[in-house]
Amino acid sequence: MGEPEAAAPFRLAGQGLVLRPWREDDLVHMVELFDDPDIAHRTPIASPFDLGAARNYLERAQRSFASGLRIHLAITAGDDRPLGEALLDRGAATIGYGIGSAHRGQRLAVRAVQVLTDYAHGELGLARVYLEIEPDNHPSSRVARAAGFRLTDRAPAPVRDKGRDYTLLTWVHDAEAS
Repeated sequence: MGEPEAAAPFRLAGQGLVLRPWREDDLVHMVELFDDPDIAHRTPIASPFDLGAARNYLERAQRSFASGLRIHLAITAGDDRPLGEALLDRGAATIGYGIGSAHRGQRLAVRAVQVLTDYAHGELGLARVYLEIEPDNHPSSRVARAAGFRLTDRAPAPVRDKGRDYTLLTWVHDAEAS
């Protein structure tokens, strides 16, 4: 009898992308992607986002992944270099994403959301998956529509983050739509 076979690393592939967990060797790339005014404005990610923030984020992402509650995945295409992030909160059935400014305009967010939505419906059996988007975030609203999500009639959810008050609209994707 040989050694037990190691489990294959978690990864999702499709739409010309590979989504994989963040790794220690991604820290510099995380800083390049997340130390961005748009990401700071639209997400709860620390700002400024330096190597210390990247290390803390990586540790939280790894703990969340190990717990099974949330998966934070680097979005890669072809060469394994992170271009952004897609995440899934299993408890709330919500997807989030952020694309580095140098990589926007390539439909990376749409494709990553589609891959993660397919995983949520197919592998996890979630009947509905949600996106939460600020009303004035027109690029994310376009991503939602292009990925097959529809705006719900839920009341906007109030949020306070980093001293800023705003609301989030809820978008939904039903498993039957897949």
